Amino acid sequence: MTTTHRRTLIAATLAALVAAPAAASAADVWVASASEKIRPSEKARPSTEAHIAAARNEFESFQVIVSGPASRVSASVGKLTGPGEISDVKLYRAELIDVRTPSALDGATGRWPDALVPDVDDVVGEKRNAFPFDVNAGESRAIWVEVFVPPGTRPGAYRGEVKVTSAEGEAKIPVQLQVWDFELPSTSSLRTHFGLSYGVIGRGHGVATGDAEAALRARYGQMGLDHRISLSGLADDGFHRDYAHFDRFYKPLVDGSAPTRLDGAQLTTVKYVGDRTSVAEHQAWANRAKEQGWFDRLFDYTCDEPPLTCSWADITTRANAVHAADPDFRTLVTTTVDHAEEKGVLAGIDILVPVINWMDDRPGTTFAGDQRPHYDGFLASGKTKELWLYQSCMSHGCGGTVDIGNPSDADRAHTGWPSYMIDASAVRNRAMEWLSFAEYASGELYWESAFAYTKDMWADQWDFSGNGDGTLFYAGTPSRIGGQTHIPVASIRLKMIREGMEDYEYLVMLAKAGGAEAAHQVARDLFPNAYATEVAPEKVMSAREALAVRILAAQGKPAVATDGSPANASGLPGAEGGGGCGSTGGSGAGALLAVPFLLAAVNRRRRRTAA
Repeated sequence: MTTTHRRTLIAATLAALVAAPAAASAADVWVASASEKIRPSEKARPSTEAHIAAARNEFESFQVIVSGPASRVSASVGKLTGPGEISDVKLYRAELIDVRTPSALDGATGRWPDALVPDVDDVVGEKRNAFPFDVNAGESRAIWVEVFVPPGTRPGAYRGEVKVTSAEGEAKIPVQLQVWDFELPSTSSLRTHFGLSYGVIGRGHGVATGDAEAALRARYGQMGLDHRISLSGLADDGFHRDYAHFDRFYKPLVDGSAPTRLDGAQLTTVKYVGDRTSVAEHQAWANRAKEQGWFDRLFDYTCDEPPLTCSWADITTRANAVHAADPDFRTLVTTTVDHAEEKGVLAGIDILVPVINWMDDRPGTTFAGDQRPHYDGFLASGKTKELWLYQSCMSHGCGGTVDIGNPSDADRAHTGWPSYMIDASAVRNRAMEWLSFAEYASGELYWESAFAYTKDMWADQWDFSGNGDGTLFYAGTPSRIGGQTHIPVASIRLKMIREGMEDYEYLVMLAKAGGAEAAHQVARDLFPNAYATEVAPEKVMSAREALAVRILAAQGKPAVATDGSPANASGLPGAEGGGGCGSTGGSGAGALLAVPFLLAAVNRRRRRTAA
């Protein structure tokens, strides 16, 4: 080849290289905690390993994030192996919803992750259409990884990996799980009543009423139990005398025979459905409940937020009918002890449910400071007396659109509370159950779980001045998520509620092991006030791990960190390192963050009147 020919060939090759489009860059694949919400604008991080910890019979999750561009993204995961095998690992794609109006000053517009579309669903086990999906350049999308540690699993360190594939390549994410040597109960220790109005499920799924809707409602009840909450108002007014119908569709949820992943999980409450003032109907329900062994879970929702939904006089009339049927049939009213006493109805109420804002409000308000001691006399007045808590639109403001540019004092007052809004942080979605423990409450109420089913809940959940107020599920229709069977789809918020319920179990376990003061100190150190729940996810995970270490120490078992190394001799987590339980650092270290128990200096023992 002549020199001229060589020069011509080189020139042509260089020209072709310049003209050719650049090869697509590989996507960044990284790891984030489950206790944060990864929005599309989030930049890639160097965290490429997952480190989590869980007790037996507990769910624990993390997120694998794909930062684009990436096309035809899919994921797979195998067993985790260690002292044994853990094979119940589920994958979900986090679906985005466009928030057009912020719920509060601490909310924001734009796209937020919320619905978790399953790969293989955890209700009936059908393959769905979570994968594949595309990620635009400059955006991040989350794959939710959920591990369930079965009862009886041997404690220790387990390892596995999540494989993420796309048209651009493949990434493998190492996973390490530390299984604690204690076990959570299948049925929650915290009573719950989360509403599920009749009719909304049928409309959301486009199914006929009657048996088809009842069967679907039972699936919602099943998913509720696997998230440690009770959708206890499942029965319809039209079937309240049809006990065969109730037994056919809902009795398995009451007696623990439903096909839940949490073996034997039972509803912690069952709501009476029928005539509010009929002694005979209440008596029939009471007799049925006693025959089947769930009378201690039966309650009458006597009035919600009087005088908005009933007069104060109505409470006395209704409570008298309930107690005439059976003196131990519990009545429930959402109000404060002060209001009930002022209106002369306190004696007829068994379950008193104040809104969390009026249990511990900001300085300068009517209910400023911890109001818990005011309830001691009520709780000591009878064996059926209980204190529950609930959150409402007061967590984000009930009065309309917040003025982000020129906020009012009211706008500022409705920040920092525990909240189930889409545009609230995952930690605030998780905080309510910590506060329930800190306030010695035995139950939690939430007014509704599928309110937005009257419209397209995948596109719009703006209700009561908040995004997601009253809606924790999405309608998993085959046309939307694939498969053949209608199912509920969980939100990230529902997952965070379950995390909070499991945190509550850790607190209860430590308290029962003789560490009640320590458990309450950890809860109060994490959330010193009900309006101060906006804390960093790693602080929550460190508090949780500190509880686990104390539980193990109280049981005389080795206390180990997330990476399997021993905790310090006192049983408290060491101060070296960072990340803590649920950390996602690329170094593989799962060191703990210090959470002081101050056992020797606890001087905040709750004031309680003698029974």
